[in-house]
Amino acid sequence: MYLLQKAKNCITLLYTCLMGITVFLLIFLEKGTAYYLKKDIGVSNPLLLAAGLFITFILTGIIVFINCKFHIIFFERPEKSRVILTITVLSLVLFISEIIYSASAFFYSDWDPAGVLDCVYKIHRGMKEEVSIDYMSAHPNNLMLVLIYLMVLRIGTFFGTESIICISVFQSLIFTLSGVLFFFIVRDLFSFRTAVYSWIFYALWTGFAPYLIITYSDAVGIIFPLITVRLFQLYYNKRAYILPLLSGISAAIGYAVKPQTFIVFTAVLLILLFCAVSLKDIVPLKQAVFSLITFIIMMLIINRLFFPSLGLDLDKSKSFGMTHYLMMGLNPETDGVYSNDDTEFTNSIPDPETRRLENLRVTAERLRAYGFKGFMGHLMRKQLINFSDGTFSWGIDGNFFAGTKMSDFPEVSEDSPLRPLILSFITPEGSRYPLFLKTTQMIWLTVLFLSFLSGIICIISSARPFDKDCSPVMCLIMLSLTGLIIFELLFEAKARYLFTFLPLFIIPAIQTVRKLENYLPQGRFSSQGK
Repeated sequence: MYLLQKAKNCITLLYTCLMGITVFLLIFLEKGTAYYLKKDIGVSNPLLLAAGLFITFILTGIIVFINCKFHIIFFERPEKSRVILTITVLSLVLFISEIIYSASAFFYSDWDPAGVLDCVYKIHRGMKEEVSIDYMSAHPNNLMLVLIYLMVLRIGTFFGTESIICISVFQSLIFTLSGVLFFFIVRDLFSFRTAVYSWIFYALWTGFAPYLIITYSDAVGIIFPLITVRLFQLYYNKRAYILPLLSGISAAIGYAVKPQTFIVFTAVLLILLFCAVSLKDIVPLKQAVFSLITFIIMMLIINRLFFPSLGLDLDKSKSFGMTHYLMMGLNPETDGVYSNDDTEFTNSIPDPETRRLENLRVTAERLRAYGFKGFMGHLMRKQLINFSDGTFSWGIDGNFFAGTKMSDFPEVSEDSPLRPLILSFITPEGSRYPLFLKTTQMIWLTVLFLSFLSGIICIISSARPFDKDCSPVMCLIMLSLTGLIIFELLFEAKARYLFTFLPLFIIPAIQTVRKLENYLPQGRFSSQGK
């Protein structure tokens, strides 16, 4: 039990320190620091954060008032059928709205999404020989996305269409199901009432994030951290032993879609090991081993069965290894963001082992050139790159807004009456684009600050291991976010890489808002409702 308590304390302390440093950089140092891809929002971060906290306080007060005024509806513990009905209705509305939104505003984006779609459509049309083998060999992490999109497109063809909108519908389904998982995670952590309000926030901010439109792994990958967290939550609450099996399968698919999602699965394994050692209980250890074995088997199936089914003759020697991204993460000219020079350097070395050693050599040279002080400055700039953009690098990559006509892809209609309105918010030339920048930045800064306060809440809470303020699920989320921060500091930097973890950033913020309710009039009475 002592080790379990120490592990919990270490997790919450490390998380709080990293989040605190991040918030400090964003509020006090961001304006005066030059860094790669710095985006001009038009309003300072401190002012936006102050506005966000004020709005949060007002909305929380309104919610407390509503809860107290209509406590017969909001305070009762709803039956399971009412919970299912509520989330079903909410999800159906969200799903239909997202389809309308993404289909109305759809445009092609000419960077990695275009490379994936080119491969998908050529395989779908029986032209495998025209697929860019060099691109797919260098970026095999996109193979699972190609496989998934190909399956979606074939389903669409069965119904008489090969339109790209089929993939938009699929991604809308992913976002909607992610909202369902988010709802139940929050409900079991806090209350039914909190889950409803939190889901509304998720739907308005994450559910209609413009990355829903972009056909890439950021949209598809968002569901996998939530699946892993929810499976762990169910395992901890009900000791359902089949869940680690599902966790290993989900983690393998998630890793193949978006490697960062593996961080959450790693956090699950670590917590299970902490529990096994501290409690001298072999059951969590068995579950951890079983989950890991399941993950490995599923990865073998993916690599030996799923990927070969695409019929692509890839050159495995051209695949970029982790050492390439480690090297690029230390690039002094781009502050760790994608570098054409580094990519060409890695591509110029044909032998995989020589390439790995050369990547490590350049990595060591860059570390020596930085020195300790220079390296700390580099990490500071990388952290600002990763966290300072509430749009998550929207509009930055490649020819981002390539339009509705591109290459051999199906042309997309621009006849929707909603299209001009939506594009006015999400395209740089749009009249409402500055409002989009300021709003998303304000929300992101507020979520980060409230998530930081959640760490403080856990630190000052009671000494009981995994108490109500720092349950195993909350520790899992904090450990996952800590791993994400460290991962992005080590490897290639970009704010977009945080997007798949967005729902996990929201959950600690919800805990802080729940605490805030207790300090408002009638808030203690309100917070008792389930």
